[in-house]
Amino acid sequence: MTTPNPAPDAPAVPGPDELLGRHLPDVLAACAQHTGKVTRFERATGGNVSHVFRVHGDAGHAILKVRGNRFANIPTLSTDPALIADEHRALGIYGQALPDHFPRMLAFLPQAHAMIMTDVFPDGRTWHEHLDQRPATTDEVTRLGRALAHVHRATAAVRTPIRSQGDDWFREHTFDFCLRPGRHPVLLDACTELAALPCRQLVLGDVAPKNLSLAAGRVAFVDLDNVHRNSPLYDVAYLLAHILLHHLRWPAEAPALATALLSSYGDAAPHSAQSDEVEALTATLAAGVLLYRLAALITPYPLTAPLRVGEKYRRLITHLLDSGNVTLPRLLGITEQAAA
Repeated sequence: MTTPNPAPDAPAVPGPDELLGRHLPDVLAACAQHTGKVTRFERATGGNVSHVFRVHGDAGHAILKVRGNRFANIPTLSTDPALIADEHRALGIYGQALPDHFPRMLAFLPQAHAMIMTDVFPDGRTWHEHLDQRPATTDEVTRLGRALAHVHRATAAVRTPIRSQGDDWFREHTFDFCLRPGRHPVLLDACTELAALPCRQLVLGDVAPKNLSLAAGRVAFVDLDNVHRNSPLYDVAYLLAHILLHHLRWPAEAPALATALLSSYGDAAPHSAQSDEVEALTATLAAGVLLYRLAALITPYPLTAPLRVGEKYRRLITHLLDSGNVTLPRLLGITEQAAA
């Protein structure tokens, strides 16, 4: 059984042996029920919090997710490994309601802070990795918008508490690290407005290309570590922001992609009432998420566009927020302007 070593210039990261310690035999036994005898671990592209591995065996492979006491990609940040139980709870709800869109839970070992799941990346690559090489297609974004609306519709009535710290606390925590760091008054007001919307329900909380697969004609969502109760508009704006961010190299594509996302989501959404106010709030939230990603004060998000483009985009977004008149056309306009 082997674990590939990181590149020579990469920081040392703990492997399964170090992460699991005395629980390694139990995890290997649980994996072997689905993979056959385990032959190797392969570190997979994952989120910032947990360590993710593809576990290969002589009869197949599965995904192993382990939460340690430090963020996997930000080891300076500590965390509670037991919080993986929140993600397990969320995956149970989403997997039961929408088995075609989420991994299937194969085993949960709370004492090891580990989950074993099916692999929903048929090509082994995230959508993020594809977008590092090429622009999105309107077909992809349309499928994604419809799938996100389907997810929101299917879970609209779920009342099961998810977060150990409390769902309302986690919503405010999400606003604090994503929308409030700069204390911009327009974004502070947007948080208040979003929290006051009546259609509060489960949202995925981190609908970013790194947590998506659009391969083989399907849409799959992973990394449910940020599931909480909020307005579905948060997920839509979060995804819109990331689509714009990934198209700074192809700005001419952005307007059609934004339109495809919002129209396909709106056509299938459980709360389909659209208005200028809703569009303006969506654009404002997307601008806030873009600042969060561009500043990268806490969570790193490497750009494929040149740094000067990212810095110019950050300044333009700040000026747009300062104007107090954030609209989708204006946000799309500065996306093209930043890349010019």
